[in-house]
Formats: sequence, structure tokens, C-alpha cells
Amino acid sequence: MPTLAMIGAVFLWASAVVGTKFAVGNIAVAQLIVLRLLLGASGLWLLVMLTRAQAQPRRVGWKPFAMGVLEPGLVTVLFTIGITMTSPVNGAVLWSLMPLLMPVLGRVFLGEPVRPVVLIAAALAVCGTALLAFGQRGHGGGSLEGDLLLASAVLAAAVNALIGRRTAQAGANPLVTSSWQVTMACLVTLPLIGLMPAAGRDVTNAGTPAILTLLYLGLIVSTGVFILSNFAMRHIPVGRMSLFGCAVGPVGTALSAIVFGTTVTLTDMAAIALVMGAVALPSLIGLRRSRSVMAPAPVRPPAGPNP
Repeated sequence: MPTLAMIGAVFLWASAVVGTKFAVGNIAVAQLIVLRLLLGASGLWLLVMLTRAQAQPRRVGWKPFAMGVLEPGLVTVLFTIGITMTSPVNGAVLWSLMPLLMPVLGRVFLGEPVRPVVLIAAALAVCGTALLAFGQRGHGGGSLEGDLLLASAVLAAAVNALIGRRTAQAGANPLVTSSWQVTMACLVTLPLIGLMPAAGRDVTNAGTPAILTLLYLGLIVSTGVFILSNFAMRHIPVGRMSLFGCAVGPVGTALSAIVFGTTVTLTDMAAIALVMGAVALPSLIGLRRSRSVMAPAPVRPPAGPNP
């Protein structure tokens, strides 16, 4: 179930890439970010009310609030501003370092074992991401300032993963954690409307397809992603969790090809296959080991006197 939850989260993240690409052509970026998070928080709190979950701050503790400030709060701000100052390829490559970073951080701060298969899968995933970036390298170059902002976003996401893992292990309700997390992110991103240039169409002038896309991003993606990932964090170590993030780029590329007709070369397809294989590798090896353990031992006839 945790693996299936993360697969669902990956597809929601990837669809958000495609949906955001369409929406930013019709809605100003700052408005899109803030409204998406506001809709996500509204949907989450509605679910809290319907399920009557205990969401009092005293019961929840400080960790979900810190998680919301970090991700999607600071991560969204830093990544959004950073990607406007540097190239998307630089962003993809920097973000791909998470699978190599998280097993080490999980070992140092959480005492989680570092499985060799996870490190091998992480190296394969980084190679696949680099190959995908190489295949789509037609960009305008990067900048030191933008790369530093992107690196800061990666660091904030890493710290958030450590806090989230501890929160989930303590038995926190994924729905309540997600609700406070997205609510805090709303407070962090609200200044974006004043800080970012008012480029793009105002949401009040957007067409019906753009409004429907915004509703999908807010009510479905922002609601589902955090519930699924916070649930999976209870069962999956942070090192392996970070592998699933690498699958967002390849899945998003495939969805872009379907929706927008984006060209996908043989290099891109090889990169997608490499990343997806790397993400699936720990699960496949774990499934093989569990089957070997569950397999019944061969029955030998009782020893007796020779006739």
C-alpha cells in the first residue's frame, strides 16, 4: 500500500507539471501558486471536518507547521523564483541529487540503514535524469543566483522529508498533517503576489479550461499528493522515498507528449526507462526476497532403515 500510494502521488505530481504549464499561459504565476494552495487547504479542511479528525494544534505539535513552512512553502517560493533566473535543465539536475542526499541524511539524523540497492537505484536515477536533461538541453543557460535558489529549495525539501518521516513514525494522521502543512504554505506564499511581477492574465479574466485546471491542481493534486506521501512516509525510509521524486520528470515528459505533442526522442525514452527501472528496483528486489522467504521448504521423507 505505501508503494501504491507513492505511485499515485507521482502521477499527481506529473499531471501537475502538465496542468501548470497550461495554466500559466492563462493565469499569472503568483496568483496560480497562491490560489492553488488555498484551494488545497480548503479541500483538506473539508475532509477533516467530514472525518471528524482531531486537528487541534496542541495534539498535532509543531512538526506539521514546520513542514508547511519548508514544503510546499519555501520550496515553492525558492523554486519558482529560481527557475525564472536559471535554466529548467539546471533545476532538473539539482533536484535529481535528492536520491543521493537523502540516504545519507536519513542515516545521520534518523539512524536508518542505507541499503546498497537504494544507493544503486539512486545512482541510476541520477544518470537517467542527467540523460533526460541532455536530451532536452536546448535552453538559455543558467545563473549562479538562480542555481543557489534552486539548491536552497532542495535543502528545504530534504529537511522537510526528515521532519515528515519522524512525524509519520509517531503515528500522526496523514490528513491532519497535510491540512496544517498546506495551510502554513499558504501563509508563506501569500507575499508572492506582491513580490513577483504581475505578468500574465488575471484569474478573473481566465477562460473556463484554465479555471477547471486550477480547480484540479488545487482540489485534487494539492489535496491528494500530501495525503498519499504523508501516509507513505510512515512505512518507507526517506532514502527510498526520494527515489519516487525522480519519476516525476519522466512521467511528466510522457504526459506532455500525450497532451501537448512534445517531441520525445529515443534518448528521452531511454532516460525514462532508466529512471523508472531505478525507482522500481528496490520494490522488485524486496518482492523477490519476500517470495523466497514465504516459499515452503521442500519436504524430505523421514529417515529410516535401508531396506
